[in-house]
Amino acid sequence: MINYNSVSGWMEFPWLSVSNGLAATYTLAYKLKDKTGEHWTSRFTRFKNKENKAQWGAAYVMYDAVPDLMKHLGLDMQTTTFLPALSSGEMQADPKRSICWIAKECARVCGASYSDTSLTKNVHQKIHSIYDAGGRSAELDKANYQAAKMPAKIFVVFDDIVTRGDTLSRIALAIHAANPGSTVYGIALAKSESVDYCPNPDNDHVPARWDTLWQEGEQAHAKKFPKV
Repeated sequence: MINYNSVSGWMEFPWLSVSNGLAATYTLAYKLKDKTGEHWTSRFTRFKNKENKAQWGAAYVMYDAVPDLMKHLGLDMQTTTFLPALSSGEMQADPKRSICWIAKECARVCGASYSDTSLTKNVHQKIHSIYDAGGRSAELDKANYQAAKMPAKIFVVFDDIVTRGDTLSRIALAIHAANPGSTVYGIALAKSESVDYCPNPDNDHVPARWDTLWQEGEQAHAKKFPKV
């Protein structure tokens, strides 16, 4: 079981199964593999399936939650860069992908810099389709993440779902290699978890306002793009 601390509504994971190079990783809630009907789990599933309404719901929450977290951590936004993680099929981030535009707007709101061109990698198989840890690590070895030298000391890497932490860890190590002495944090919408592995996990910690904000985001999308 991976324990977490409650920080400004977030789940703070000081370490994950793989945490090389990460100061800490933060997620909004659990995505429960074996309780797919759970309220937040179903939202994250719809986000993962690229449902536009769910993307707007997630964005509304992140625009509120990320600034609160940055204030809690006391990070100097003048020396902080926000970066999106890369999907399996990308060599460089597609700015039209939801995590990219969410991270970019969070950077604007917080006063941090943003880059979707500073991370590169090789295309690889989707690791969520590989069920053993060794196979996932072997596939990620093929990615060969590379980071550019950037004018920042602190880096916040945004992803959608974190499981073991292997992807974020490899990104963090690439950032450290190009930017010695830097500090890297991971941020994701959800921590994927199994009830069999983590007894009685729940999302009771999620602030009520986040639930309201997600609903507002979905409603805003429905209003802007009404069905014909």
